[in-house]
Amino acid sequence: MSVAMVRPPHTLHDQRLIEACDRARAYLFERESPEGGFCFYRTADLDEPNLCDTWHAVAGLALLGDVPAHRERLIRFVAELGVGGELYSVYYRARILQALGVADTERAAVRALVAALAPRLPDEADAAAFSSTLDRLRMTLWLKRYAGTPFPARRIAAALRAVEHPKGGYGVPANLLDKRVVLAILGLCHERVARRTKEFVSRLAVPALGFRLTDDSLTSNLETTCAGLACARRLGLTVPVEADAIGFILACQSANGGFARAPGALPGIGLTHLALAALRPTIEALDQT
Repeated sequence: MSVAMVRPPHTLHDQRLIEACDRARAYLFERESPEGGFCFYRTADLDEPNLCDTWHAVAGLALLGDVPAHRERLIRFVAELGVGGELYSVYYRARILQALGVADTERAAVRALVAALAPRLPDEADAAAFSSTLDRLRMTLWLKRYAGTPFPARRIAAALRAVEHPKGGYGVPANLLDKRVVLAILGLCHERVARRTKEFVSRLAVPALGFRLTDDSLTSNLETTCAGLACARRLGLTVPVEADAIGFILACQSANGGFARAPGALPGIGLTHLALAALRPTIEALDQT
């Protein structure tokens, strides 16, 4: 059953949120290579920028209202890598350039590669590959929307609905991470979700952590809590444990400003982007008060 909508008082985390954003901003800028691009393990002696870290850094800075310090070098870094034939490289290239508001000089080549991508649906019988196949489907459909390439949206949405668990949820077992990806895919297909989808997300809300991964799990981590918030917001739900969820996310921020999977763990650029995306709606609400 859907839970009542209760938003925590805006004074609960406001100062911590402001400080967390300032520290995250510094962390991301420290990971920017003077030659262009970003690298999460960058040091004075080791600097290996890559497209994945670069996309998440650019997106994270955008959420903070910032742009990379070496913007032109970054654009050149992306351009010089060329258009690879691998899904991830094409996806990150497209997302980076779009976020920077830059037209891709290789758009024709990208469009040809995207047109050749065949959407592949996940198979529950292959539990080990279910989540990765689902995420590749999300990237493929995003790229097809980006390139203006048609795909069978209704058929894909119907196939996904057919493998939804009776009590809501996707994956082996049903979990919030796969649920978040499915909701993103259904959004790309412009399709609605069933009521049991909302009930599944509401059911996994728990005190202290915000969300648990599955019906039977007792622990959580940054990805799970962020997935729960993302699902609730996409579905128009506000859970009573939102303050707990925000508090747990803030606890995952490390001393250097980056966010980790759990308090005290190793931070990363992708995790920092994930945390900022989860925190941003709350920060925007503070700005309006």
